[in-house]
Amino acid sequence: MKSTGYIDNLSKDRAAALPRTTTKPLPIVLWAIAGVLILLFQIYVLGKWVTGPNFVPTPPGPDPISSGEQLYLDALQWVVSLGAVGCFIKWVVLPRIRQGRINADGRLFFAGSMIFFWDMCSNYSSTSLLYNSHMVNFGAWSLGAWPGWMSPAGNRLPEPVFVTIPGYTALVTTQALFVCWLMRKVKARFPDIGILSTLALLALGCGVVDTLIEIFLLRTQVYAYPGSMRSISLFAGQTYEFPLNEGIFFGCCGIGAMAILHYFRDDKGQTFVERGVEKLQVGETSKQWLRGLAVFGYCHVVFFTLYMVPMQYFSLHSDPYPAGYPSYMINGMCVYGVDHNQCPGPGVMMPRIN
Repeated sequence: MKSTGYIDNLSKDRAAALPRTTTKPLPIVLWAIAGVLILLFQIYVLGKWVTGPNFVPTPPGPDPISSGEQLYLDALQWVVSLGAVGCFIKWVVLPRIRQGRINADGRLFFAGSMIFFWDMCSNYSSTSLLYNSHMVNFGAWSLGAWPGWMSPAGNRLPEPVFVTIPGYTALVTTQALFVCWLMRKVKARFPDIGILSTLALLALGCGVVDTLIEIFLLRTQVYAYPGSMRSISLFAGQTYEFPLNEGIFFGCCGIGAMAILHYFRDDKGQTFVERGVEKLQVGETSKQWLRGLAVFGYCHVVFFTLYMVPMQYFSLHSDPYPAGYPSYMINGMCVYGVDHNQCPGPGVMMPRIN
């Protein structure tokens, strides 16, 4: 009995001497779980759209478009699509060949490739975004596919699949990386810039770049933001008005958060959502997947919380639509009011989805 007690006490002493481990989940695991859940939701919505009755092109209507404008839209679709292929080769294929794995640029590219999912989220509550239906489209993954979608005729939004999908894939990532590159140049010239100033400059830089790109696309009638608050819009009251809340929440907050994530990496090239991956008892391939999913989760949580959510307020408080939109921009989306023939705006009844 004594010897048994001695052994038990010795075992307890040895156990006490061992380093304690924590059961607290690592941030990379939590971000990766968020990434998986969001990706599954996106696949569900897109799958329901593609296999549902609303996966049909939105016709442009009776208003004509000039041959020059159509040529520009056709060229835009080709250029943006080819640009996305080029970015894929640069940030994914070549690093994979040279390093045998996907690097930080590639992980950001994959996260950015699905940001297009949130493109029309400002229409969730009330129609505030229009697209030109003279581009290749199959309607939108909204009404009938996105759970809880509120605005009527949302499926008529002609999401141009060869502009939004490759455009977000290429442009969002390019903007973030470009601003990071600029920030490194500024940091080399002014090394005493503090962390708060760096954060502000990264966010501001993304907001400015996004605003300039969007103004160009608005002026060329690729899309429009008619459901805007004129008091905080550039070119207010014009068909190409640009709401500054778009530049702030999409550019500064959304793309800016991606740039901030990518800019602040440790000496191992890891972002803060990837740190701790070396502590996981899994293979190298699994670690690469977890890192990619963590970056994906972070980027899409940001766009949901800092873009989709606040944009509902501005959509529901929009001023009247500017006059002059042709049929290929309105696309039959103005089905508000008592007679279901008005565009959203003050005093216009918002119909409820049955």
